Amino acid sequence: MTIELVDGKAGVAHISSEDKAIIHQAKFSKSDVVFDWGDAFKCTMGSANKATIGTGCASIQGLDWHITAAESVTISNGSQGMKRNDIICAHYHRDSSTGVEKVELVVLKGTPNATAAADPTIPSGKILSGAVDAYMPLWRIPLDGITVGTPVRLFTQRGALWDSVTLPFGNGNGNSNGGI
Repeated sequence: MTIELVDGKAGVAHISSEDKAIIHQAKFSKSDVVFDWGDAFKCTMGSANKATIGTGCASIQGLDWHITAAESVTISNGSQGMKRNDIICAHYHRDSSTGVEKVELVVLKGTPNATAAADPTIPSGKILSGAVDAYMPLWRIPLDGITVGTPVRLFTQRGALWDSVTLPFGNGNGNSNGGI
């Protein structure tokens, strides 16, 4: 069947993650999105080797995920006299034999360089095209020798959908409903 009432009662379990991804991409964006909720994945460095990512809510290629309590990831030691960028990503994975999907935080380690740090290559994969892995960059962790720099946010936080489609009150036209 090519037409499906996704959120309607069908008599059997029928709503797939693919259904929701298609609808979320159409509503919000095909891009990865971080929403204004919780700490919006705030990153703090507890030590040179431990980054903590705060609570937040996001969509990776239309599939929603969230962190409800801070999560920590390990940053590998830097090398004396070398520069390196690591990237903290949300990693989507679908087990090809069971179909079970999950999202977890991973660190993609950059290549040390004596003069300039560069970001590691972030693997690309389109979930709706059948990819079993996709990555959503969240934070760059710069290392200069053994010193860890300030985390750099790699996403733009979005407000609530309603906030993006409403006009502010008091727009001068006498309407109290935002001019609608």
